[in-house]
Amino acid sequence: MNKRFFIHKITVYHFNEDESVSKMYFNEVYFRHNKKTNLIDKGLEKGSTGSIIIPTIEKLDISTDDYLIEGIIKDEFNLNDLQQKYQAFKVVSVDDNRKGSLQHFKIGVSE
Repeated sequence: MNKRFFIHKITVYHFNEDESVSKMYFNEVYFRHNKKTNLIDKGLEKGSTGSIIIPTIEKLDISTDDYLIEGIIKDEFNLNDLQQKYQAFKVVSVDDNRKGSLQHFKIGVSE
């Protein structure tokens, strides 16, 4: 993978089995997101999505219940507060692609 594209940093808020929340920080990831607004019968609705590539050979503990924010965020998890300060994304897919020479995780997110 070409390292020049891996310029983003992210914070993942992971929900553990004991219902506690832990933070994971990742440097040098690729984060592409599309900001969209959809017109529905009740007005406008945000519909932003994104894809994150995390190059790694290690197993990552990220699941579809987790939340992700671009940048290194030190705030504790409170979804309402985080959504007011940052663009928070919910993880909707996790693909483990640690095979071959381009080992990585691909994370799909939605606002």
